[in-house]
Amino acid sequence: MSLIGTLSEIKLADVLRLFASSKKTGLLTASGPGGRETLIRFQKGVVVHASAGRLQGDDAVMDLFGWPEGQLTFVPEEKVVTPNVGHGVDVLVLEGEREGGAFHRMNELISTDRVSFQLAQPPSEEALFTFRPPQWKVLCRVDGMLDVRDLVEGSDLPRNDVLRLLFELTEAGFLEKVDSQKTLRAQAQGRFGKGEAAEVDERLRQDWERLKRFPRGVRTIEVRTFARGGGACCRSLSGPAWGATCTCRAPSSRRSGCARARTCSCDRWLDLLP
Repeated sequence: MSLIGTLSEIKLADVLRLFASSKKTGLLTASGPGGRETLIRFQKGVVVHASAGRLQGDDAVMDLFGWPEGQLTFVPEEKVVTPNVGHGVDVLVLEGEREGGAFHRMNELISTDRVSFQLAQPPSEEALFTFRPPQWKVLCRVDGMLDVRDLVEGSDLPRNDVLRLLFELTEAGFLEKVDSQKTLRAQAQGRFGKGEAAEVDERLRQDWERLKRFPRGVRTIEVRTFARGGGACCRSLSGPAWGATCTCRAPSSRRSGCARARTCSCDRWLDLLP
């Protein structure tokens, strides 16, 4: 293994061009903070394969152009791989230098399809963003609860177009990312959790209050407790939530010998206030 240098010292474009002109064969590895890693494989100067977690092929190379820091190493080796890169070095460099920074920020913002967005206060009254009908359809579904996967499935746009729209609207200040947990934890009060009162985990309070779709909080949630034999037990708990009445219910059952769990995990949100 040979150390090439860091991305703060040398340009990725120069490395790719050098490997292409010298017809290098081997594996170029970029290592970043937090265990981040991008692997680019060369065959006689041609980039044939690239991977960076969920990013593959040309996308993995383009994302690397946006890294602010990282270390590059190279191992000369012969290995047969299935090609997944469709463009040559010149095109990869051109696209990477032009779009790599924004593409990397987009992948940092939307690292998984399970994140959600909600409308934000525009940066100024003069701020404008022009929409086409398919884009407007996506925006109308942004509510702080539907995640990226839901928005893609309900749109008439390719997945990458939806991601780009969410990213551009967020950078322009029209949207904000919401990292709310969709599983509420309710704590039963009383000895061994046998009381009739329940309180929600306060750590989630601010998270939920940020969801503009539910400014008054949540009125009804569902909890589940389990029998010692693994079956669901009947359990109904009620108590005050923030500014609303929070009622916890469990599936109806006549089982006996239930182990009343002090902490219950809500599997669904019911009757959420608009």
